[in-house]
Amino acid sequence: MDTDTIAITFPEVKVNTKMKDLTFDALENMIFDITQTIACKVFEKAITDIDGHLCNKRKRGLLKNTGKRKKYFLTRFGDICYSRTRYKNKSGKSCYLLDETLSIVKNQRISTSRAMIESYLATASSYREVVTQAKLLLGHFRSHEAVRQSVIKEAKDLIEAEKRRLQTIRNLNYPEAKAPKMAYLEADATYLTLQKQNKRKLEVKVGVGYTGRESRYNTGSSRRLKEKFTFIGTGRRFMEAFSLQAEAKLSLSHTKNIIFGGDGDNWITSGVKDYFPSATYVLCLYHLYKRLRETLSRRKSEQKVIRDLLLSAKIDKALAEIDHFIRHPHDQKEKDQLVKLYTYLSRNREGICNQCRLREKKVDAAGAIESNINQVIASRFKKRGMSWSRKGALSLLKVKETILNGEWDTWWRTQRRQRINVGPIKLPLSASHFKKVPETSPILEATIPAFSGPDQDKPWVSVLRKLNQVSYV
Repeated sequence: MDTDTIAITFPEVKVNTKMKDLTFDALENMIFDITQTIACKVFEKAITDIDGHLCNKRKRGLLKNTGKRKKYFLTRFGDICYSRTRYKNKSGKSCYLLDETLSIVKNQRISTSRAMIESYLATASSYREVVTQAKLLLGHFRSHEAVRQSVIKEAKDLIEAEKRRLQTIRNLNYPEAKAPKMAYLEADATYLTLQKQNKRKLEVKVGVGYTGRESRYNTGSSRRLKEKFTFIGTGRRFMEAFSLQAEAKLSLSHTKNIIFGGDGDNWITSGVKDYFPSATYVLCLYHLYKRLRETLSRRKSEQKVIRDLLLSAKIDKALAEIDHFIRHPHDQKEKDQLVKLYTYLSRNREGICNQCRLREKKVDAAGAIESNINQVIASRFKKRGMSWSRKGALSLLKVKETILNGEWDTWWRTQRRQRINVGPIKLPLSASHFKKVPETSPILEATIPAFSGPDQDKPWVSVLRKLNQVSYV
């Protein structure tokens, strides 16, 4: 058993100060500065003693002592400077026993706890504000650019770990979670202003998953999402990655009841069909009401009529009313908006009907994504005058995602140093695989293209849709 110990000694300090004009705050600040100075000296002495102990205990003949090298390190107490012994092995490769013993990464210049504090503050305030906050908390600070680079560096490891984790899920090499009775998924997108891109925008997509709602406190009506997780990303592969994350968190493949809420955008509806085939898609009522208010702003009474028709699943009557408004608009601008509303409701007919069915069955429907968009993005990324680089925005978003998922402490303690073994990548099935004739065929397999084709709003399609809903015993 290793019984080696090291003594860390704190020196006695005596400070004489004049009582005149001495205040409580001045005394507090003076003692704080003194303790930080002492801490830095003790830290340097302890590290030097550990290095000397390792030098004396090393196996002779394996490593050659090539002298001392200075190293500067930023800690929670401030900057420290110490000397460490550099060694060379028989092959000529240099190493530092002190770094290996204390788990110091090559070229590391800041302590883990200090980087953790700065990154956490950066998710809630601008980098310049973090400088002020760090000075108030720690008594010293770095430049805002140094903080930004630290966040980007940490996020690079987070993103790489996420890619490897998602690949292990693709390979079906992950611990399965207990399947809940009901799973809720929601997705939405917002835009961030890009730097030096002629006012171009970066589309940021956010997905949340949870298993229901539970009381926040023992008393009162406040509720929170149960077993919630957040996923943030960009680009066309978002829904695929979101489905993998949801499978690992909620075991969707074993969950019978899945509800997916969205605002009706094409990337959401098509993504649900491709990656969440067993989910019931519902149109988010917040976005539906918002569309109605914006389009029918000059038709207050008609707005209520349309909403009641939609909530009663009388989609055809609602569309007929809107069609009447299109034929008799106030002006061309309103006509264009009404045409867009008509198209929007037609495309999201299924989502509205599903929403109504859930309300009738008194099943909680999705409807938490908008508040999560504000929590994740708007409160930090969309302040007036802010613009972002793609790399900088995604880096900070991934840091915030880790915090929101309750994985912040775990990441810094263990996960950031773990290597995720992906294993051989399992390629998807080729197109020729699906062209093979199966040994057995279903009794009847048919689709009705009219439901989603150009004739989906015709009266005869409405009749087919009703016939399709008839249940036979």
